[in-house]
Amino acid sequence: MQNRRLKGQILRFSSVFPFVAGAMLSQPALAQEAEEDAESAGNVIIVTAQKRAQDVQDVPLAISVTTGEDLERLQVQNIDNLQYSTPSLVVAGADPTRKSFGIRGISDRSRNAGFDNRIGVYVDGVWVGRSAASNQGVLDVASIEILRGPQGTLFGKNTVAGAINIITERPEDGYFGYVEGELGNYDLQRIRGTLNLGFSDAAAARVSGAYTKRDGFTQNISNGLDYDNRDEYNLRGQLQFETGSTTIYIAGDTSSYDFRATAGGERIGDPLAPADRVIAIDDEQNVAIEYSGISAQIDHEFGNGGTLTSISAYRTSDFFASSDEDYSPVTLAGTSRVEEDTKHFSQEIRYASPDNGTFDYVLGLFYLDQEIDGGGSAFVFARAINPAAPPVFVNVDQDAIVSSQTFAAFAHANYRFSEQLQLTFGARLTHEEKDIDFTISDTSGLFTNGTLVDDRSATDFSPTVSLNYFASDDVMIYGRYARGFKSGGWNADFVPSISDIEFEDESVDAFEIGLKSLLFDGRLRFNAAAYLSKHSDFQVFSFRQLSNGGTALSATNAGELTSKGFEIEADLDAADWLDIFVNYGFNDATFDSFANGGGPGVDFDGNRPSEAPKHNLNIGFATNFDLGFASLIAQADYNYRDSFFSNPNNDPVNLNAALETVNLRAGLDFGNVTVFGWMRNAFDTTEQIFNSRSFLGIPRAQFNDPQTYGVTVKVEFGK
Repeated sequence: MQNRRLKGQILRFSSVFPFVAGAMLSQPALAQEAEEDAESAGNVIIVTAQKRAQDVQDVPLAISVTTGEDLERLQVQNIDNLQYSTPSLVVAGADPTRKSFGIRGISDRSRNAGFDNRIGVYVDGVWVGRSAASNQGVLDVASIEILRGPQGTLFGKNTVAGAINIITERPEDGYFGYVEGELGNYDLQRIRGTLNLGFSDAAAARVSGAYTKRDGFTQNISNGLDYDNRDEYNLRGQLQFETGSTTIYIAGDTSSYDFRATAGGERIGDPLAPADRVIAIDDEQNVAIEYSGISAQIDHEFGNGGTLTSISAYRTSDFFASSDEDYSPVTLAGTSRVEEDTKHFSQEIRYASPDNGTFDYVLGLFYLDQEIDGGGSAFVFARAINPAAPPVFVNVDQDAIVSSQTFAAFAHANYRFSEQLQLTFGARLTHEEKDIDFTISDTSGLFTNGTLVDDRSATDFSPTVSLNYFASDDVMIYGRYARGFKSGGWNADFVPSISDIEFEDESVDAFEIGLKSLLFDGRLRFNAAAYLSKHSDFQVFSFRQLSNGGTALSATNAGELTSKGFEIEADLDAADWLDIFVNYGFNDATFDSFANGGGPGVDFDGNRPSEAPKHNLNIGFATNFDLGFASLIAQADYNYRDSFFSNPNNDPVNLNAALETVNLRAGLDFGNVTVFGWMRNAFDTTEQIFNSRSFLGIPRAQFNDPQTYGVTVKVEFGK
């Protein structure tokens, strides 16, 4: 009933949308003054989505920007926290080492060494790589840009669904910083801080760190341990030098996560542990994730205003995990290891021309060299598969080394026919080479035995073009076409056959129309976009039921998939002390054709892909009221995410419930000291947010986080 009411409200809103847009276009008198008012009101948000600094309102692309102030206000600790406040963003999956990132109904994860993720995550212009490193800790971040839709021209590397661009705070002149401490329920203890050291006008350094420890949400009545606990740290160091017209920026970071995970979730209908967030298993399911990197960016500005940029980077990510596959306190089946070691070197060189008001462009070259070493070992008591089998343990081991090299050249330009009409266009030419050495050894009968040594290559040309009409200084309408490309690979996993583990390249043609506007003297930011994406040879990763009763991991190419929908973002400065915000996304993604998706003769035509909720909504307010001796800060936000399937078979056992949460925050800001209390999931709602089946076909589910609360104290010093 609640879902129907929400859909009714959405339909009513969408029916008046054309009239709202018309009203915006009829305000040229207000718009002339809006830009100056917006700047004075702090309403200008600078982004680098097109590889140069621009006002987000001038970029013909659906972008959600969360500033550093917003990140603090929303208490974002990791990227996955942004999914409830960003239209069309989903981060799902019970496995913390390989969470699935999705935008506009297009989701996946780098499940194994031969499968790449669709969404690129970048830190200061550097691609971070695999899913294990994608859920970045948010530490001393200036802003996070979430670019929706294919970004094949400027970002490349399989960004067929979108990109997440993290921009950190840079070192600057002066001595200043902050220390922040936090205590909460589940014995939460968190401390983080930043120290900026300005040696001179031309040299500065910055060090940031964070450490978090917390008990788990899930209790294991078999061994007395808590699961989903946290023990993690993040550290970043930066140096920046300026000499003449050249700036050198060097950054290094490292992060580590150790905890006991619920892995695939909890067994549904467990007679030994029937309550939510209670399990009865014998494996500790330890997980360790580490990622780190170092990069050097050199920017040289020429006399004509053009800038030459070089970004060299080396990054690694590693994880190790074990899991209990029988979901019982008796050792019957499990994975003794699932691990992956990844390292990659990347080099980008680009030239950004000066902006002379009529024409500007970016030209660049990109190179990536990556090696992934991954694998796993699983075991099962033979009689758990076949009652007549001998009383012994059987096992399967699989290991793969996948190497790849990517070469790309790209160009991007803006041409202004007049003050009102602009053309944006660009293209990327990519060539990628991959090779694999894969071995699987099985004595269980559930999988197979064999070796595969193979290689593949692909070349792609991905253009983009956008026509942009500026009805005024603060109202822009654009229409955009973009092509994206995702290279093929191999399903190097626990598989029943080697002969069919290769899958082909995927491509997408995406169309988008959008509106960007600042209204009412810059106090209202209202942006909207409608989109249609057509994916060919869509790469599908899923769990497939086997005739022997087990479950296998399948990666194949569906024929075609269509994703369509619209998004709305609005932010109103209702008063000097009150901000009201609304974000909404509607998505309808379905397989146009997916022959034999469930095996020979079982088609998935018309089914929804994995992790593709139809609706997500975020609405709330934030206050900053001057009391004289301090400022009263408060925030409340409501988040809704619709139900979705975790498997393209759309079986009810894989349907995840809709989720509603309310978050609260209130406190006092004394200038250099801030004290506030907070509560997440204030009404303590409990829902199954990720359902699936284990290798033995056991139904399982993961739950959302329960109610958490605490107190945070932040002390700033220096500048």
